[in-house]
Amino acid sequence: LRGRWGFMWRMLRLENVSREYLDDVVKRSGLVCDERFREICERQGASKATASRYSRELHVERTFATDSAMTAAVHGEGAEERVAVVCRSKINIFNVESGERVAQFDQDDSIGGAAFNAEGELYVSNYFQGNVSVYDRAGVLVRKFGSEGSEDGQLCLPQGISFTGEGELLVADSGNDRVQVFGKDGAYLRKIGGFLEPLGVCVAPDGSIVVACWEEVHVLDNEGAFVRYLGSDGFVRYLGSEGTGDGHFHFPQGVAAGPRGEILVADSERKDIQVFRRDGVLLQRIGADGDSKVDLGSVKSVCVDGEGRVFVSSNGSLLMLS
Repeated sequence: LRGRWGFMWRMLRLENVSREYLDDVVKRSGLVCDERFREICERQGASKATASRYSRELHVERTFATDSAMTAAVHGEGAEERVAVVCRSKINIFNVESGERVAQFDQDDSIGGAAFNAEGELYVSNYFQGNVSVYDRAGVLVRKFGSEGSEDGQLCLPQGISFTGEGELLVADSGNDRVQVFGKDGAYLRKIGGFLEPLGVCVAPDGSIVVACWEEVHVLDNEGAFVRYLGSDGFVRYLGSEGTGDGHFHFPQGVAAGPRGEILVADSERKDIQVFRRDGVLLQRIGADGDSKVDLGSVKSVCVDGEGRVFVSSNGSLLMLS
């Protein structure tokens, strides 16, 4: 190919499109020769050989039945892996391998988000109280930190929380349009601004920070600066934009990072989870009419374990997808 058409085809990453699209559109277009078409198919095959596990269809492997599951967090591996399901007035701890409930204890009726630290302590943000509660492995409340307000270290309507690899806690401080960073002891460290009511936050394996706001999802480096993830409009600022099409968002409440840095975005208005590669390419949609057909309802949160299994709060229960 030469000239304008050649430039356009070189710009496309055709190995990332479906084989059906290659056959039905690209080959029939007559714009690529047979040799080039075979090369594209070979590159697509090589790409799929090292593809993310989220390129494949996911199914419900287990349901953890609870009353009004709001958010969840997962910790550990193998026979010791636990998932905490935070409901309106209770926290339920399940063994992931057996599905058995191993603990249940009371908590404040104002859940924002939940996360385990490396030692297995469970942190829960309290939406209306403007603080964070910390529970030990036995479910005993050991401390709280934060207070309601807008000063450094104070919180207003805190929602999603997540730990960095260094053990720092990120809190989506939605009422103050920022993310605050605390030590695991609750000491205020710093803040990251520039958001409109951040709802969810997670940390990718490479240290990148992902923040879900009302209609957009920002991807930052570990220092809090924007990085080069392209949105659907082509601008280097955020991943996706408002809407109902693929790669768009309507009300993204939860975000999680997969083992290879994939970004999972739970959108309560779209009633689905969109899974993106770390470079921003959409891998699939999980939902009633998605690539993985799972009826999620108004999905509120999502988290991922070390095996890449997806835990999502849906219709009052917690689903484990694999």
